[in-house]
Amino acid sequence: MPILHRTQFPDSKMPLNKPKRLRPGGTIALVAPASPLRDEHVLHTGICYLESLGYRIVLGESLRSADGYLAGTDALRAAELNAFFSDPTIDAIFCVRGGYGTMRLLDLLDWDSIARSRKIFVGFSDITALQWALYQRAALPTVSGLMVAVDFANLDPASEALFWSLLCEPVAEHALWHGTPDDCLQPGSATGPLMPGTLSLVAALCGTEYMPSLDGCILVLEDIGEEPYRIDRMLCQLALSGQLRRCSGIAFGTFTEDTTRQSATPRRPVEHIIAEYVVRAGNPPSILHLPYGHIRGKLSLPVGISATLNADRSVLMLTESLVD
Repeated sequence: MPILHRTQFPDSKMPLNKPKRLRPGGTIALVAPASPLRDEHVLHTGICYLESLGYRIVLGESLRSADGYLAGTDALRAAELNAFFSDPTIDAIFCVRGGYGTMRLLDLLDWDSIARSRKIFVGFSDITALQWALYQRAALPTVSGLMVAVDFANLDPASEALFWSLLCEPVAEHALWHGTPDDCLQPGSATGPLMPGTLSLVAALCGTEYMPSLDGCILVLEDIGEEPYRIDRMLCQLALSGQLRRCSGIAFGTFTEDTTRQSATPRRPVEHIIAEYVVRAGNPPSILHLPYGHIRGKLSLPVGISATLNADRSVLMLTESLVD
């Protein structure tokens, strides 16, 4: 049975199965649960970086597989995740990239085995679906952040330091971000489990058994390549589902636009849209411009770990450790 901890789910009495910290010389498995690898050179650079830190690297079969926009069949990718989570020689699982396809795996995973594993899991973007499901179904907090074939070839020193401190140091308090007065959208302070993710995946999870309740959570949202009307529609979905009003606080990261796409649709400023939905959420403490998104130097944020958002001072801080 997994070792249980006092941290509580926002919607149940189930304690979290915190992962064990990553120790020097540990073994990291690399997987592609969504789309296939784009750039072998970037992956190689990321692997060399991890090996230079003394970690042993195991490559999943999904890194060499492709089925159109998927990194191999659903059966292959799900079996790989199940195997790595159950393998006692694997200390952590890192995703090499996002893309599309992670949601297709959710009903193929062995949630009981995953809950017992207490492994570090790192991903971002499309991996949001899996990370939120891991929190909901296996009580496993994860890290939404740097990925091997996306970020490791061009690391920002500050984001690199935060990433490794989260994975390797069981520190009770962690300062994640300190912004400026201009970043405050709605004043106040909130404490609760941090729930970071990509908006399109969060909206897609609504109405499924893999969507956690956001009661008392600090919701953190970002996205890429979505036009303002689509951001509006997805935030509306969260509002109509009742999830936005359950949040104790909301932080908005970077909504990176696709400047190459031509569109005849009239546009509205994304910040205006966001402000409208903060009002619909009941005006919880909220901030803008969190450096979290599809950008260099993005913050790595734990999913499901207690944090405090002080919008008056534009400060986001973890109030417990991710790892034991």
